[in-house]
Amino acid sequence: MNLLQLTTIATAVCVLWPAYSHTTQEEAHPESARCSCNRFASSPATEEGFCSSLEHKRGFGSAKHAIIIGLDGLGSLYLENATSFLPNIASFFAEGSTTLRGRCQMPAWSAPNWAAVITGMGPEESGVRYNTWTPPRQDKTSDSTASVLPPISGAGKIPETMWRVAKQQRGQLVTAVAHAWDWIHYLVEPDTVDMEVRGHGNDTSCIDAMCGFIVRHRPHLMFLHLDGVDVSGHAYYWGSPEYYSASKAADGYVGRVMAALAGAGLLNDTLVILTADHGGFRDNHGDFNEANIFVPVLLRGPGVRRGHALSRYVSNRDIAPSMLHALGLLPGQYMVGRVLEEAFE
Repeated sequence: MNLLQLTTIATAVCVLWPAYSHTTQEEAHPESARCSCNRFASSPATEEGFCSSLEHKRGFGSAKHAIIIGLDGLGSLYLENATSFLPNIASFFAEGSTTLRGRCQMPAWSAPNWAAVITGMGPEESGVRYNTWTPPRQDKTSDSTASVLPPISGAGKIPETMWRVAKQQRGQLVTAVAHAWDWIHYLVEPDTVDMEVRGHGNDTSCIDAMCGFIVRHRPHLMFLHLDGVDVSGHAYYWGSPEYYSASKAADGYVGRVMAALAGAGLLNDTLVILTADHGGFRDNHGDFNEANIFVPVLLRGPGVRRGHALSRYVSNRDIAPSMLHALGLLPGQYMVGRVLEEAFE
């Protein structure tokens, strides 16, 4: 290449570069242009509003209501042997998208895993590693020691929950939480939950309260935790006759929730996700094996594929982002789980 050719190329670059450099992101990548609707601009996670492509992802905004039914201790290896006498849980396999190979977090204990379900974060993000976790002191001094790492949402705070994310984006949403294991109360902030019932080990009080609230107030985002299956596993052993008897009782509670949704006229508009925090072996849990780690992640509701087996890797961190997605909301900025897009039509 001679000097004249090099001079010609350099001149062309000088002429064309200003025009190219002023090309906007939207012009260069129209598929990623921001949506101008700015519906949830007040959310820290969205700032300037929705990306237009998000609204066309499968399942986005498919539901008006969503509920997680959490059955503590219902391991997949035990559930797959029991669907013949658990008709309400079994109906998810015909009516929805399901896997019995969802994975819980390690250690396979309740606190890290219910935190994962509620926040979309694992222990390394939420800071919840053990059942002894309690919220940090508000003066932040408890986060200053070498042995304590705060959640990625900030020192002196609890991990950001799905109900906080939902309220930030759409403040008029009605949220409801009922839990038999009282530790879950640590993740409930008064300004984010409209109804909380602390069952203190009583599953019946939780189911009565949630079903009543569904009929009276038609909540949008719900979380129901029941403890009887886990209690029976510890008292006897996982897979014992007593364990399966407790599982059958839990199945009846699932039926009551579905009946309450139907009675309120909400069933066809509600995404229902059924899951557990861990399985177990003998009379305990926590180890890294299939009996402990595999949990059900079962989805059914509007826009969910029917009779579909989820074949991709599924973690319980994926539940909160998927719930919000179905409600037409963005995942929280700290959530590391993914939306289970393949579960939707």
